[in-house]
Amino acid sequence: MRTLVLSNDLDETREIISSAYSPYQLSVLGDPKEFSAWYAEGGFPGITVSGLQYGAETLVAPQPLDSYLLVCQLVRGRVRVSSPGREERVVGPGQTYVLDPYRSFQVHWSPGARMTTVRLDRETVEKAAADALGVEGPLRARFSLNGTTSAAAARSWAGISAAVHREVLGEGVARSSPLVAGHLTQSTAAILMQTHELITQGVDAQRPGEVAHPAVRRAMALAEERADQPLSLADLAAAARVSPRALQEAFRRHVDTTPLGYLREVRLGRAHQELSAARGDGDVTVAEVAYRWGFNNLGRFAGYYQRRYGRPPSRTLRA
Repeated sequence: MRTLVLSNDLDETREIISSAYSPYQLSVLGDPKEFSAWYAEGGFPGITVSGLQYGAETLVAPQPLDSYLLVCQLVRGRVRVSSPGREERVVGPGQTYVLDPYRSFQVHWSPGARMTTVRLDRETVEKAAADALGVEGPLRARFSLNGTTSAAAARSWAGISAAVHREVLGEGVARSSPLVAGHLTQSTAAILMQTHELITQGVDAQRPGEVAHPAVRRAMALAEERADQPLSLADLAAAARVSPRALQEAFRRHVDTTPLGYLREVRLGRAHQELSAARGDGDVTVAEVAYRWGFNNLGRFAGYYQRRYGRPPSRTLRA
């Protein structure tokens, strides 16, 4: 991470961190002579990680974040975070809270408190919220200040947060690979939905881990558009903006198959169309068509084809 602030100057700190986050009030509640601040950040496309510490008792009151969301985790010390008229919570080491793009809030820092934050774009969060709740997105997503919903949720969030930090601090491949950055960003947003309390008025959340039709349709669209290209479960999940495991569960629930099973059926249909169109053409072979549609094992291809169409592919070609 790159250090942007290391200062005892209140005005300098306010100006730099306001530009990094959003305009905010910064007040020293203790002895002004004890004030100090450290702020550093780094990231890759989609995610910014930062570290922040104040040396004196300090009150921060930012304007709503608007274009992004912050997941904050205390490293040491304590803060009292409040949303005027709504909630208030004291947060200690290892605990998290979420500041969504829409709320105003205040954070009362104890002397020497330090935290890290993971920042996600609002668009990414709203798409992930729609997927998690099973509705067409994007969806305005708000979060309570209650932190992770369970011990298991805390472990899950700690795992994805650690992966993000390793990519940033270790200058991993996500910093230079848009594909890796996209996968990791989508996974982070999806895990956030399942580990912290999402509040969305007028929408009934499904049980944790469920993924509804929008994610399935996105994966289906990719399978149909790129059936002639190498596609993995990870590719389909990335297009659906959910984890591979969640996508498999969604396909089982909604279409009674697996993502790769659906892809295979699309490819079988395309191979059948091509064999039918080439009927009587001596220059076309079953092997050529099978390989073109991703079937490298001719025996398996013939078996799949026989079960679906009631005859071997060679008969379709010769008929």
